[in-house]
Amino acid sequence: MYLPHELRQDFHYLSLRSSLLEEISLLYGRPLAAGDRIGQICRCRRLVRDFLAAWQLQPDQPEYPYLLGVLLERAGQLALTDQPGRAYDQAEQYYDRARKLLQRQPPGSYSRQQYLRPLLALLRLSLRRRQEERFYAWWDHCGGLRRFHRDVQALFQVRWLIVKEDYDRAAFQLRDLHGLAGRKNAFSPARARILSDIVTAALHGPGAALKGTYGPYVRQVLWDVLFPEKRDK
Repeated sequence: MYLPHELRQDFHYLSLRSSLLEEISLLYGRPLAAGDRIGQICRCRRLVRDFLAAWQLQPDQPEYPYLLGVLLERAGQLALTDQPGRAYDQAEQYYDRARKLLQRQPPGSYSRQQYLRPLLALLRLSLRRRQEERFYAWWDHCGGLRRFHRDVQALFQVRWLIVKEDYDRAAFQLRDLHGLAGRKNAFSPARARILSDIVTAALHGPGAALKGTYGPYVRQVLWDVLFPEKRDK
């Protein structure tokens, strides 16, 4: 489903507007602020109402539950609700509903990328919640290596190593996976570069040479997350 410009602007407004900040939020569980919180809450609620109404008119359209899942996950991630756990539970239900609706679609009516979106969202949400057993349960339920290519396995393998602060193994995996990243893969060159920069910063500290170009605020957030003891001094 093509999102009109206004809706794409709304989703951009409900984001951290930095791929590195998004990854930091996912891996370190920081509810990083981004913009006007009251405005974000109002916009998120309006979008949820609009998508629920649209889904009632097209109950077989998998895009609507997927987008509802994204909104509920955003609400928990950006602390737009005082019940993030409930928001994440609802997001999981919507992602699963989108997955089931996609399975009913005629073969060839969607691309691999479209089919994988709710599946990847279920894996990402389990990672965000640090629910490793649930992550592997969804991995198996969604087809494991029969469904996911090596790029998806590589992406989440490195992410879990970072979550566990096993930076040496994460660095080894990133070197071992060099060349796997592809433009249309889940493990894209941009994603590989961001993960590599997080690992490099963790291993070598402030002042480490990073591959990506980041503004002063984004760099400071990275250092504060990795080295909170220096921030508090």
